[in-house]
Amino acid sequence: MDLDVLIVIPFTREFAALSPRAFVEDVLIRRLGMVAIVVGNDYTFGRNREGTVGMLKTFAELFDFELVLADWIGANRDPEGRISSTRIRDLVLEGNVHEAQPLLGRYYQVRGTVATGRDRGGKLLGFPTANITLQDELCPKTGVYAVTVESGSESFDGVANIGYSPTFDDHLFTVEVHILDFDRNIYGHTIRVNFIKRIRDELKFSSISDLSDQIKRDVIEARGILAETVHFKR
Repeated sequence: MDLDVLIVIPFTREFAALSPRAFVEDVLIRRLGMVAIVVGNDYTFGRNREGTVGMLKTFAELFDFELVLADWIGANRDPEGRISSTRIRDLVLEGNVHEAQPLLGRYYQVRGTVATGRDRGGKLLGFPTANITLQDELCPKTGVYAVTVESGSESFDGVANIGYSPTFDDHLFTVEVHILDFDRNIYGHTIRVNFIKRIRDELKFSSISDLSDQIKRDVIEARGILAETVHFKR
């Protein structure tokens, strides 16, 4: 966006408790020296979202700053119309990451550090995985996804499993990524995972062999999805 300055304010309980007037007068005007503000038509602010666009118009006259109301941004070929963060979050939580992509203008991404897992992906299943420790990202619905993985400046294809590994009955939530055609040691590295499309629900299999066979099918399907979407666009 070519911004000169970006200020990130921690959203503490004290900050959340500010009244609408205190937020505008003390934070935006007195501390930041605001002369203009750009907001959407349904913008709310201050304690319990008490501040409204109507209130902001009153403050603009009182404190002499410019208020710009921005129009909704529409999504192409989208019957529901506008783009909103709420819609995007709902789509990600439902696993519909491919529908979130045109609203975001990119694929939904999480990032995390590759941690030591339970050492069974490669040994038991024949598919080594990178286990990711997430920070505070919104995690997509449990299941199996076709993904791309960014490590440094490089990008790789992959298959990700989000869930609790029901076949092993250990009930531990994990995000595991099998990076296709990849054999490097990346423990401790930060990687970025782009979710392209959900393949299936997480399932419980009667044997490790059955699970391994299903992963083989997942890999084949993921390759096809990635060839049709990501690589076609490249």
